[in-house]
Amino acid sequence: MKLFRTIILPATIAALAWAALSCSSDTGSRAIPPCEITTPLDSLFSTMFRPDEPGAIVGVVRNDSIVYLRGFGKASLAPSRPMTDSTMLNVCSITKTFVVAAVTKLAEAGKLSLDDSVAEYFPQFEGHCFKEVKLRHILSHTTGLPDLRPRNPDQWDTYVKRHNSTFGEGSDYLLYGREEELIRFYESVDSLLHNPGEGFHYQEPPFMLLSYVISQAAGMPFDQYMTDSIFSAAGLRNTAFFDPDTEFPNEAHGYAPVEGQPGKWAEYDYGEAEFFPTRADRGLYTTAADFIKWQKAFYGGKLISPENVARTIAWQTGTRLPNIGYGYGIFVENKPEMPYKAFHMSSNGGFSVFESVIPEARIFYFVLSNRPDWSRLATGHKIDAVLRSKDWI
Repeated sequence: MKLFRTIILPATIAALAWAALSCSSDTGSRAIPPCEITTPLDSLFSTMFRPDEPGAIVGVVRNDSIVYLRGFGKASLAPSRPMTDSTMLNVCSITKTFVVAAVTKLAEAGKLSLDDSVAEYFPQFEGHCFKEVKLRHILSHTTGLPDLRPRNPDQWDTYVKRHNSTFGEGSDYLLYGREEELIRFYESVDSLLHNPGEGFHYQEPPFMLLSYVISQAAGMPFDQYMTDSIFSAAGLRNTAFFDPDTEFPNEAHGYAPVEGQPGKWAEYDYGEAEFFPTRADRGLYTTAADFIKWQKAFYGGKLISPENVARTIAWQTGTRLPNIGYGYGIFVENKPEMPYKAFHMSSNGGFSVFESVIPEARIFYFVLSNRPDWSRLATGHKIDAVLRSKDWI
């Protein structure tokens, strides 16, 4: 049996305070002075993201300083706009950490408990199993709830026989369904894949439930609570949940390569990508500038207590990947030869992301991209290799 490092202590988390954004590299602002990781990271990402294609914004923060921040490629192909630190991108499942912060903040205020059952908030779910599923199980993806959203015509025909739908066709359901529609299948769920807390299944619909939990506990709409108590508290000015009727300033589009047509790209977000427009599971848009501020506020204990921050990135359950587990809303990696780290690897339509926090080394890095054709986990390991080669970790 492998022996792993002790999980990060609250005092260690409290010591992490990332610097506020003051400059940027190749983004139209003042340049960050080059350092020993600049050349290898430039080489890695300029190869991955060509100037005339959809791209990414890449950042590294070390010891309270932004040491690398560079945009690669395009945020939009038509009209053509470069990727910068002010580009608003969908951050996919990084959204979950923001929602975990909101649920935890409400728990600290006594407005809810992580041991509340799902049944307390959703009386329309008649299955007895919902009394067994607690909010903490949602945060750790250990609910055991199945994902029975219809994905093909046969499943759609079965679904509409049992549930009301605002959509006349399954294709519209897949492209335009919001939380209210996409959690309705739970009304007929009466059994679990496993007992709550006894297995890990990464599922999006349980996290969708949290937008309604937060709204009920806070006594206000979900978006309002998130804006007032999370985004504003962290100093975020360009962060919001996806709204099909709102176009964000400097908004990136997601893209996917066109099969059989090298060099061609097709827009792949709202209206093209299945299950794209939901909120609490992966619907957040933000900029690199705001994202760095978010990390400073969250890991600095400005939003929830240092003890609860530590609990968020503590190993709650294992996954099928070696040395990788899951905390609350975030993956964790505990390799004997590496510092303990928390990370996200996710995609939503054409958007894809990787972020990593390594508390012991006081390092945070991220890749926020509007194309899905790159390996998130492998890229994270390549960044780790660069950092290790310079004795940063």
